Amino acid sequence: MKILKKDLKHGKVVVQAQSLDDLWCLSQVVLKGDTVSGKTTRKVRLGSAEEAVKKTYTLSLAVEDSEFKDQCLRIRGATTEQHEDIPKGAHHTITAEPGEVLTITKARWQKYQLDRLQQATQEQLKALIVVFDRESCLLARLKSRGYEVVAELKGKVRKKDYAATTATNFYKEIIAAIKEYDERNNPDKIILASPAFWKEELANELKSDPIRKKVAIATCSSVSENAIDEVLKRPEMDTVLANAMASKELRLVDELMTEIAKDGKVAYGKKEVGEAIGAAAVEKLLVTDVRVYNNPETEALMKKVEDTGGKVFIINSENQAGQKLDALGGMAAILRYKM
Repeated sequence: MKILKKDLKHGKVVVQAQSLDDLWCLSQVVLKGDTVSGKTTRKVRLGSAEEAVKKTYTLSLAVEDSEFKDQCLRIRGATTEQHEDIPKGAHHTITAEPGEVLTITKARWQKYQLDRLQQATQEQLKALIVVFDRESCLLARLKSRGYEVVAELKGKVRKKDYAATTATNFYKEIIAAIKEYDERNNPDKIILASPAFWKEELANELKSDPIRKKVAIATCSSVSENAIDEVLKRPEMDTVLANAMASKELRLVDELMTEIAKDGKVAYGKKEVGEAIGAAAVEKLLVTDVRVYNNPETEALMKKVEDTGGKVFIINSENQAGQKLDALGGMAAILRYKM
């Protein structure tokens, strides 16, 4: 994401989305009631011509809704200005793809919204997470809003003499998959994680390979998607995953769950959280993105938290952290003191 201009006095921020993750981020920032300007193409008839021709316009829309789908961001609303071929108030859609420039105008920008845009401008860590044992392997690509499993391998090993068979066969399959991914995507880090000693053995197989310098090692208790979440939270990954939003979200939700388990400084559910916000007791408010989208009541609560010195964190509903938070009603708070 590039922030090309910021004029908060007039409520305007001009951004250029550079990736699909940026478009997803904007889908959480652009809300009903905002005004968005961007280029759009529509068919019009010129004079008495029978066939319509495509023309490109820069339109401003009073936003009614926005949606990230099919690798683009669709912003729907009514035009705010009169154009030669498009009357004011006509319903239209701006379809934004990576590279598009959008001007977003709000009556008031919330701090969490500006923070989201700023986070999107930072270079995201490109990492491949490989969780495996002697029989199974998952390869997952780390994304700013979670991770995506890109390959699954199954090894065929004899229960007797499994160590030798794994080293000569399955390790080679895993290494081949890692190298293929590395050639196509050039990740910054390759994280090898396994129960027991498998990770050290595989790393040893790579000792003379140039990609060994990218490798970091972690421990996990199984080979599953839960293991990927486990790796993201491992203390040894603090430095490696310093810029990974998925890891930060998992840690925040884990902090929340720890407070719940010990009946500590926490509130969850609409009623409890609302009371805590009213008492200015909220230190950290955690809200899932689906709870925020076009929800004026949630927006008002988030604003109040920021006005009283608290911090707001929006958690992606698609990953494990968001699923845990959704199970609590989609909103919870870590408090300054127990209520």
